[in-house]
Amino acid sequence: MLTKLDRKSIGTEIRLARKAKKLSQFELAELTGLDEKQIYRIETGLTSPKLENFIKIAEVLDISIKHCELINSDVHPYCKEILNMILNISEEKLEIYYRVIRSLYGNI
Repeated sequence: MLTKLDRKSIGTEIRLARKAKKLSQFELAELTGLDEKQIYRIETGLTSPKLENFIKIAEVLDISIKHCELINSDVHPYCKEILNMILNISEEKLEIYYRVIRSLYGNI
């Protein structure tokens, strides 16, 4: 579980990035498909975003997804390790990894 300090830090970074893009909380909610109240709770550190919601927010605000390891500390360690591996590979290798994983996923 993230500490209150971690949640606050993530929320502050999201708020600053949103303001730099000159977006309101409502506009960010619209662009991400999230609820405006949810954006408020994330920015104020009352809650931490789920990984999939953090990725949506990160895409809109151009926040590096390298911060994903801060999100949802209850994510399985394998998922975190896989994420860390793919964040530091070339586009060509990423495509190969994707194809392998999709192939394996379809056969399980």
